[in-house]
Amino acid sequence: MRQFFMTSLVAAAAFVAFSAHAELLGKDGLPAPVVDQFDKKHPNAANVSALAKKHFNQDLYEIHFKDGEESLVEYYRKNGHFFVSAPVIDPSGLLPPGTLDNLKAEFPNHEIKQALQIVNPNGAGEEFDFTLDVSGSHWSVSVDGEGKIIGKEQY
Repeated sequence: MRQFFMTSLVAAAAFVAFSAHAELLGKDGLPAPVVDQFDKKHPNAANVSALAKKHFNQDLYEIHFKDGEESLVEYYRKNGHFFVSAPVIDPSGLLPPGTLDNLKAEFPNHEIKQALQIVNPNGAGEEFDFTLDVSGSHWSVSVDGEGKIIGKEQY
């Protein structure tokens, strides 16, 4: 009985750990240090939403918001420190070779809703985040500087 309980517990933990669903957070779902720094930089931000992401081997929060009429995206470290702003880019250019083919192979019949370029502030390199619509479901997909998919989560 004890072994069954432990096996069930481990299986449940593994299921949660490998879940492919990202949680879309509001501002109140962010850690206090992130909110403090974000509010200092953008006291009038509206329509704030966030996703937990990983870029350049760092755990980050991708924060989407409006500041006045402008829609912006910024990345913050979990300790609250600003990481980088991410410009929205045109996915028909500026991408590493093979990126669009890799997205099409993994997500047939997808539509790119948004493409972001994340430049490494600590050195060389860049990565990309895509918001995809795949048959009515939404996906957040990260791609490295060589065009390979390095992360994907449905939300």
